[in-house]
Amino acid sequence: MSENDKLDPLARQKGAGTYQMLWDCRFCGTEKLLGVDHRHCPNCGAAQDPAWRYFPSEEDMIPVEDHEFVGADRICPACSQPNSAAATYCVACGADLSTGEVAPVQGVRELGTEGAASDTKRDVVLDNFQAEMARVQTEEKAKERAQPIFLGLTKTHLIIIGALVAVALVCGAIFYAVTYRKAGTGTVQSATWERVVEIQEFAPVRDEAWRDRVPGGAYNLSCRERQRDTRRVEAGQHEECSDVDQGDGTFRRECRTVIDYRDEPVYDDFCDYTVDLWVPSRSVRAEGAGASDAPAWPVFSLSAGSGLGAEREGDRREVYEVVIEVDGERHTCEVPDLATWEQFSEGGAVSLELTLTGSVDCSSLQPQ
Repeated sequence: MSENDKLDPLARQKGAGTYQMLWDCRFCGTEKLLGVDHRHCPNCGAAQDPAWRYFPSEEDMIPVEDHEFVGADRICPACSQPNSAAATYCVACGADLSTGEVAPVQGVRELGTEGAASDTKRDVVLDNFQAEMARVQTEEKAKERAQPIFLGLTKTHLIIIGALVAVALVCGAIFYAVTYRKAGTGTVQSATWERVVEIQEFAPVRDEAWRDRVPGGAYNLSCRERQRDTRRVEAGQHEECSDVDQGDGTFRRECRTVIDYRDEPVYDDFCDYTVDLWVPSRSVRAEGAGASDAPAWPVFSLSAGSGLGAEREGDRREVYEVVIEVDGERHTCEVPDLATWEQFSEGGAVSLELTLTGSVDCSSLQPQ
């Protein structure tokens, strides 16, 4: 293992600055030519193609001293020679560069903590072939979509219209199913009622909470330390860099300092405790059927006192139901209150509305 391999990865990473892009000659195979210094291949004389440039690895990075960036190169429209953006005429053939295209760039290379482990050399011929194939396929699909199929409408238009029609049909079907009602009549088979009173008892309750949430009056506390949360704390810093191809045979390395954080646990006391509360204890109920059995609240007694074991009345609730027979099928409906329930008598006729599935719309019940 060399001495360089023993260094910390960050120590091998180059700092911010301007460096030369590399390129390989596609004619004679010479590799790692410099983007600024080698405008032509020193072996065969072939002109540099900006599309062949790539980012070097850390080991192959060559800094450019006192570099003045004036813009991406311009490609000569006559001989394809890359020229400085400040040039007016091609240095190779003298052609006017005003109509020359801007040199392509490799974009941005984001670096990890170990810098650029390898270069970004790519097969330009393969890339160009794949790009051309993708362009052709895109154009063919666009032509296919734009080709009129029916009444001057393209495939895309027909798909959109078909989707809108399908959505409209589905929405219409749902609306019809929800709103459909059919008038009908039925017979009251029974009318029942139920009244319930909840009874609460003052009793000791075992519970748990963080110490600052334990209610007043709690006793028999038993606490233990537990992680309650986490907090972010600074844990150092590191440098993050990215390489930007400037299009003139160089790239610019930009670096910034990033603060590192770590999650640190926050501990607090978590406690079991007992507290005296009013809690549901039991229910008393009364029920009946028909007008002869008038609804009434159940009769009950409470344990007196103000200490543990004392009772008090809690919530009251009442339920009124009628069973309606329609075409041999029975449907149970809950009615909103006593006054409405008293309008229904066993054997009495009722007008109503039926849904699409044949169930009774209970809100439509009307005694006849």
